[in-house]
Amino acid sequence: MIRLFTFFVFVSAISVCYLAKLSWLEYLLSLFPLLPFIYLVRLYARRKLQLQFAKKTFHFIEEEIHRLTGEFKKLKTREIWEYLIPVRNHPLSIDLDLCTKQGFLGVFDITITESGFHNYLYRFLQEPNGLVGEPKPNLGLVEQILKQRNYPFQLMRKFLVLDGEPNEKFALPQVNQSSSFWEKRNWLRWIFPIWGVFSPIYMTVGLLFDLPLIPFLFLINGLLFLNYRKESLLYWKEIKALSTASVRFQKTFLFLSKNRKTTKSMLTNISKLGDSAELLVSPLPHLLLNLIFLWDLWKIQSLIKWKLKFSEDWNRMQNQIIGMDSILPFVNFGYIHPEANFPNLSNQKSLKADSLVHPMLPETNRVFNPLPEMKPGDLMIVTGSNMSGKTTYLRSIAMSLLLAGSGAPVLGKNFEQLDFQIHTLIRSQDSMEDGVSFFYSEVRRLSSIIQNADGSKKIPILFLDEILKGTNSKERFIATREILSVLREKNCIVFLTTHDLKLADIPWAKRFHFTELELDGKMDFDYKIRSGVSTSTNALKILKKEGIPIRSEAE
Repeated sequence: MIRLFTFFVFVSAISVCYLAKLSWLEYLLSLFPLLPFIYLVRLYARRKLQLQFAKKTFHFIEEEIHRLTGEFKKLKTREIWEYLIPVRNHPLSIDLDLCTKQGFLGVFDITITESGFHNYLYRFLQEPNGLVGEPKPNLGLVEQILKQRNYPFQLMRKFLVLDGEPNEKFALPQVNQSSSFWEKRNWLRWIFPIWGVFSPIYMTVGLLFDLPLIPFLFLINGLLFLNYRKESLLYWKEIKALSTASVRFQKTFLFLSKNRKTTKSMLTNISKLGDSAELLVSPLPHLLLNLIFLWDLWKIQSLIKWKLKFSEDWNRMQNQIIGMDSILPFVNFGYIHPEANFPNLSNQKSLKADSLVHPMLPETNRVFNPLPEMKPGDLMIVTGSNMSGKTTYLRSIAMSLLLAGSGAPVLGKNFEQLDFQIHTLIRSQDSMEDGVSFFYSEVRRLSSIIQNADGSKKIPILFLDEILKGTNSKERFIATREILSVLREKNCIVFLTTHDLKLADIPWAKRFHFTELELDGKMDFDYKIRSGVSTSTNALKILKKEGIPIRSEAE
């Protein structure tokens, strides 16, 4: 309302001056109401951005509460098909449900850059991201950030993008320091500053005093424009990309910058240069500006000067932002789980923990279980009745290893790890197209794991759930026994769940089991791991409970 009032006062003052035919001094005085109007417009724009940022922060806190309480269905996560093919088809993604709607990769993804998202996925999967000269990730950085009291939340807040949709990723380009534009037109590089000033001055004076050669100047400038137009459009594309990124990531740049003055100047200069790119939307003004001023050449020159001054600063900060962005999900995981602890590297080259739990289980459903000490060549066989927690236990260990390998804390106590390479065979898939059965699919996966173990500098850790289900019990036992023997020779650590109690007789195996409890004639599970081999079964009870008639032996 105040803005409207000040503008009304300005229009009224100008109207009075015009109708009363007052002097230029009165006209000048009538401009004073514009000053508070301009101030209020700028204040409104600033407040609008603050309000948008507050709303974005509020939405972010709502999502954090959903993550904390385990209400993952309320989060807008990605569909499986939205992930990269190598990621969604990765054995770890399939076996550990990483890419499902409520999988870890989607639930804790708060990355905003395309490269940061890419690096986050491959970092968690313990795979190289395929980039040339890929730096080794700093596994201690997450811990350093989480040790600072309020810094993690402020960091994640500065990475919020106002114009972003859920799960949308944005490009943060690197500045290409080399430029061949003037190398191809070295003669034009020295002539255009003089010609670009002379040409508009002569045209202006020529129009006033009816001087000749104006059409000739238009022709020369037009030919020059045709000469550089195709390449200049590429420079305009680069200007637009850098300018958009500077505006979108302004808060991030400034928050991480050690020299805010230089960073602010860098962002302001490229942002102003990018404002000029809006004229490319209208071809006619763009053409006229080049016919008169050689406008594109001035802007390309400005971009090159900007690169000479700021390219090193931009690229350094771009790498820092992408690197920080790629670990934000792990920072976020540690921030909303302050009870989580960072693992230690074992001096004995062993794997163990006093307690562990699956990180995607809601707090009310968590049951912590110990991880007995496992050394290279060790085998743990886990038996137990259906639904008692065998597979979840394996996945808890595997997920804890992936978190530890990514530099994140784990939900558990006194977790000790060694230099490992994780492999899982929990959920096999057949293929009608390739004519591959479940059994053959498992065999190929096992063969690949065994072959990779030969040249690996890391200790392979395998998680096998009811392997070789697609063959008869006799051959399954023989094959499984021989496979486990080969894996032992290759110093692999193996976790195996099975219903085949005969496998538990393997002499070097460590035996553990889960079981069900009987309460008032109903099955109940405490999901606690116990030593030894399971002696209980519940398959027939489950079938009867679901209404399937099962006759007794006498019947």
